[in-house]
Amino acid sequence: MKRRIIDFHTHLGDIFHENKNISFKRPGIVPHPASFTGYDPFEDLEESGYTRPLIVPDVEAQNKLIDAGQVRIWDRANIFTTAEIMDAAGISYMVSMPIMPNTSFEEALAASKLDPRLLPFTCPDFDLPDDKMMEKLRADIDKGAKGLKIHPIIQNISITDKRCEKPIELFGDLGMPISYHCGVNDYYKPDSPFLKITNAELGALHYTLDLLRKFPDYVIIPAHGGGSCGGELEELAELVGKLGCKNVYVESSHRGVDGMHLMLELFGEDRIMFATDWPFDTCTWSVKYAEDAFRDKPEVADKFFYQNAARILGIQ
Repeated sequence: MKRRIIDFHTHLGDIFHENKNISFKRPGIVPHPASFTGYDPFEDLEESGYTRPLIVPDVEAQNKLIDAGQVRIWDRANIFTTAEIMDAAGISYMVSMPIMPNTSFEEALAASKLDPRLLPFTCPDFDLPDDKMMEKLRADIDKGAKGLKIHPIIQNISITDKRCEKPIELFGDLGMPISYHCGVNDYYKPDSPFLKITNAELGALHYTLDLLRKFPDYVIIPAHGGGSCGGELEELAELVGKLGCKNVYVESSHRGVDGMHLMLELFGEDRIMFATDWPFDTCTWSVKYAEDAFRDKPEVADKFFYQNAARILGIQ
């Protein structure tokens, strides 16, 4: 039987800058930054099997990663390249996560009309007054939003901020999945004006601890298993265990065979999910490593690749 795969964490469009409308345009519409040398740390990392953390403390290395990440967005985060990689990797569905104000639910929804394999999440528009923000999120659910995405660093807001509370409660009370970025890392180089309106510390795991204390029963997916610097997955598992939360799931973006084995060990077979953070991870590599990780555990593999995500997304 053909493998069923849900990629639980992907992006369309330029999540880093406003008004770079690339979701429905073929690659090449935006030129590469002059600082991009052609060296791509993502490629090096995925070919290595994700044997080391994605985020490193070295500033020069981090700047190269930022350039490469922007290029991967501009070259890949469109419906054409996305459809090609889904075909190549055998992916059945991709969860498409917008990040306001740079990409929107409307983009993800329109893309899903063109390719029903794309499952749109929505994202709060914190530029709106609270009542209008909530009105829009309710309308998004009516139009087909499958869950909620918040990016505390890019949106410059803590997930425990009062303005996040109502959106989280809306989706949580409906039993819908809530995902947010986890991990302390910058997305902009020192000379970028966007760096001044973001705060990397907002990705720290202590915010998740506070969130889970307040909402211990909601379906919550801290992205990247808590972060991509190394050690966050273990820390996340410890705090989830202390609180006794039964609905916290982890996904496998930026992780290879050993990382996936650790996910299984720490969270069990019913709360782990396949994800790539496409366009940053190349899906074919990630599928390969997941197949290797669970080759001798076919039932676990099907839960990891498909069943667990399908359950919380409401897919039959």
